[in-house]
Amino acid sequence: MEGEIKNLLQVWFSITASLCYCYFISAKLPKGKYRLLSLLPIFCLFTLLPLHLSSAFVASVTAFFITWLASFKLLLFSFDLGPLSSNPPQPLFLFIIIACLPIRTKQISEKSSKPTNLPLNLASELVVLSLLIGVIHDYRELLHSTILLILYCCMVFLMVDVLVTLSNAAVRATVGLELEPPSDEPYLSTSLQDFWARRWNLMVTNTLRHTIYKPVRSACEPILGREWASLPAVLSAFLVSA
Repeated sequence: MEGEIKNLLQVWFSITASLCYCYFISAKLPKGKYRLLSLLPIFCLFTLLPLHLSSAFVASVTAFFITWLASFKLLLFSFDLGPLSSNPPQPLFLFIIIACLPIRTKQISEKSSKPTNLPLNLASELVVLSLLIGVIHDYRELLHSTILLILYCCMVFLMVDVLVTLSNAAVRATVGLELEPPSDEPYLSTSLQDFWARRWNLMVTNTLRHTIYKPVRSACEPILGREWASLPAVLSAFLVSA
């Protein structure tokens, strides 16, 4: 346990130092290929860091927050886009928080979201998640493989939603930022597309839209035309998200 804590501290020290490098050095370079080249070592480092953690849960959270989400934010940052780019530049601590956590600041022009119905709040999600973990732990050998797979999917869905919600709540309470809601009642989805693109984990959806969907669509439009270019763009975004 002591060794795992030491490894975790080393990993997050490396992440903080890397983001300081991005803030003080990469940000001073012209946007585009030069800034992107300066960030390539950071992308490689962020890919390798979770491998230094032996706990599957901690490694998974680090991979989601840093290897996946922070890398995409830095990719946008290399072209002066996304939440890490602002004029004037945001303070260092805010740059690090936005890079590391799955949060999205609310734009001034954006209106408040509509009132929610049947709110599945954080406390309810924690209770359901605890029950799922207990059932899987105690009755894994007795459950049919299909039911077990469904329970694992529900557990992953709730765990991601809880982590993102806690991140938003912590940042809102400590920094006072006005943030976009992490999800829009995903349990009320009417289809897989509605769930994946409009309701669940909106930070990831927004990141994929700007880093994968729009560039692929723009690249395919001269070849396939505007009508068909969205198909490979949607497929690419889905494959990356999976």
